[in-house]
This record gives sequence, structure tokens and C-alpha cells, in this order.
Amino acid sequence: MPISQDNILAGKAYRTIANEVREVSVVEKDQVVYRSVFATGHAGMTVRTPDKRVALARFAAEAQSEVVRS
Repeated sequence: MPISQDNILAGKAYRTIANEVREVSVVEKDQVVYRSVFATGHAGMTVRTPDKRVALARFAAEAQSEVVRS
């Protein structure tokens, strides 16, 4: 089930239905800036894509759950 737009917050990470993890860096007005994060398979190593900007409504529709990061 998609996450409400009100629950999309900077500093949080969300998983999409396609299993992509997106870290949100900025939420401003009706826009979200995020990076996709992928595990490399090497101990503790991750890859982050360049920042992407999308409409908040689209981001919320694609986000299925919040990812708790340790």
C-alpha cells in the first residue's frame, strides 16, 4: 500500500514495489529529492545514485514501506 504524502520525510528511506530503496534528502512543496541505494554484495558497501527530483505525489505512490536503517 502506498505511503501517504504527509509521511514522506527528509532523512528517511523508503522501499518501492520494485524493491528499490530510496533515501530522501529534501522534501520541498510538491517535490522530493532522493538517491537510490543498492548493496554491492561486499561487506558493508553500498552504492548511491546521483540525486533525482520527482513530484511528491509520484514518490508517495511508488513508496510501499519505510526502511529502518541501522
